[in-house]
Amino acid sequence: MALAKFPSAGVEGIDALPVVVEVDVATGLPGFTVVGLADKAVEESRERVRSAIKHSGYTFPLSRITVHLAPSDRKKSGLHYDLPIALGILVADGQLQIGAEHRKTLFLGGLSLDGRLQKSNGLLVLVEWAKKVGFEAVVLPRGNYQEAALITDITLVPLESLNQAVDYLLGRFTPELPLPRRSKGTDAAAEDWLQIQGQEQAKRAALIAAAGGHNLLLEGPPGAGKTLLARGLRALLPPLEYAELLEVTKLHSVAGSLRQTQSIDTMTRPFRSPHHTTSHVAIVGGGPQARPGEISLSHRGVLFLDELPEFPRVVVEALRQPLEDGEIFISRAAQTARYPAAFILVATMNPCPCGWLGSNQKDCQCAPHEIARYRKRISGPIVDRIDIYLRVPAVSLTELRQTTSHQEELDRYRSLVAKTRRSSQKRNGGVLNGQIKSRSINDLCAVTQDADDVLQRAADKFVITGRGYHKLLKVARTIADLADQEQISSAAISEALQYRFAADQ
Repeated sequence: MALAKFPSAGVEGIDALPVVVEVDVATGLPGFTVVGLADKAVEESRERVRSAIKHSGYTFPLSRITVHLAPSDRKKSGLHYDLPIALGILVADGQLQIGAEHRKTLFLGGLSLDGRLQKSNGLLVLVEWAKKVGFEAVVLPRGNYQEAALITDITLVPLESLNQAVDYLLGRFTPELPLPRRSKGTDAAAEDWLQIQGQEQAKRAALIAAAGGHNLLLEGPPGAGKTLLARGLRALLPPLEYAELLEVTKLHSVAGSLRQTQSIDTMTRPFRSPHHTTSHVAIVGGGPQARPGEISLSHRGVLFLDELPEFPRVVVEALRQPLEDGEIFISRAAQTARYPAAFILVATMNPCPCGWLGSNQKDCQCAPHEIARYRKRISGPIVDRIDIYLRVPAVSLTELRQTTSHQEELDRYRSLVAKTRRSSQKRNGGVLNGQIKSRSINDLCAVTQDADDVLQRAADKFVITGRGYHKLLKVARTIADLADQEQISSAAISEALQYRFAADQ
């Protein structure tokens, strides 16, 4: 009877918490206890581990078994503790000996009752942590290999069962690495963009939003193409850089939304479109394990909220912090998690409950108080965080009948967005114009004298808040970048003012 220790780690947000799995097999009445502030899934590992050991051909010791997950004051969750617990029992009971060559090997994975290794959530976070702290190899379920392969310069050992893990430790098994999956699907985003007819000003607004990472609100009657514009905006966004791909994949790994057959290297920027009946927790994040919500799963991509006034007010108001800071903190009784949430918000709304206010196609049937109540569902602080506000008119029948291909326009816009993003990030220290901090506005958003005069006249006509002023300059900075202008011109300011105060005109 002895004590065995295996290094491990837990997932907190998209960060790792170092954990030591201590297993003590002692004389006494048979029992199996897991301590160390484990959640229900970890406590249930007792039955999974017991059955897996038996069905793998080993003897489960009829002894007093105590498993301690240190540190004891931090909540532990996840299935990936199963494998180190099972190996710890075999080592402590004398059925297995691990050589010195595996002292820098991390063991991760859940167990089925028959001893097979189960795919676990958040393993990419743990593999990245293992590399940073000096582990040389990571043993993990075969189903997690595709995501873990994003981390280079560390040996990955994908296995299918507890038996294979033991044979690997004894030098009797060398796993065959799965071939990387590479798939090329249809460009659905491009198809959406190419279906847009007319709406030249709206497409210009989408170009600015994509180039600068600006939030966009489209208002117009039903059938004007607002949803198509929002979906088509994805086509303008450049592919994910490696660092962005790693962030996005970690978030989806923690959320458990990665499919085992998914080709990680061809992942595109996220486009999340939750329905207005989606719960507050599902959009913001939370639950017992403080999982990421739609806000975080949209990181580095687009969060599309169709019919924004129909969303519960608590959901809309929850957007305030992530829209401002690019991250969200989720606090629960047992833990606090920080998730990145730097997304482009694209929202749509009708001008009134029936949707036909101001339309030349159909008369509005709404009473003034109904219109006022409908528009008040979107609070002033949320509107103040919208960079580009645009009224989208109805599309004429002549425009709908057009069959002209806009592929050349799409190619030109894509090239322009990529070029503008590269130049602005180089100037801004790695961030897009929409993410420039207030302290850097004056240095990065210099205006000409004519542009300053236009701003002064606008301040006399409109109510410009401090945040609104900064948003205005950021949009104008992107417009100037699209035109290869070093300073913000009066034309750029004038266009930005149109997008900023469209609702007041």
